[in-house]
Amino acid sequence: MTKAIAKSKRAPAERAAEWVLRERYGCVATRRALRTSYSKVDLFGCDVVGVDEDGYRIWVQVTAGQLSAVSARRRKLEKYPWHPTDMVMVWQLSSRPGKGRRKEWYFKAWEYEYLPYSDSKTGREWRIWDELMFIRPEWFKAYKEAK
Repeated sequence: MTKAIAKSKRAPAERAAEWVLRERYGCVATRRALRTSYSKVDLFGCDVVGVDEDGYRIWVQVTAGQLSAVSARRRKLEKYPWHPTDMVMVWQLSSRPGKGRRKEWYFKAWEYEYLPYSDSKTGREWRIWDELMFIRPEWFKAYKEAK
């Protein structure tokens, strides 16, 4: 994805991430980072945070950029002290040809996994997931809670 496409897909990618947290991870509450025309306030370096029914938090930094963007975001997340129960991830939005003229959109995931017996000083190491998280087209729209 070029830089212009990556920038234009940033907000839809964050909306899709919120959907994935609710639909795939069972989060009962999610919050996206605040973005105004002049600044952006991340949630501890993440774009979206979700909380499941047991109170575990899933922190996600989303990018629509290339691998260099993923590396930059990984370095950013390594600076924060994370609790062992926190699941911390970077999701890269990508696409591939689908049926007809449509594209299939998906997230590729890197998890900053907690390993209690790790030699690293943080106790965490990066692991790339083999599985792709496919995104339904309606997930690019904002999640609306049922009232």
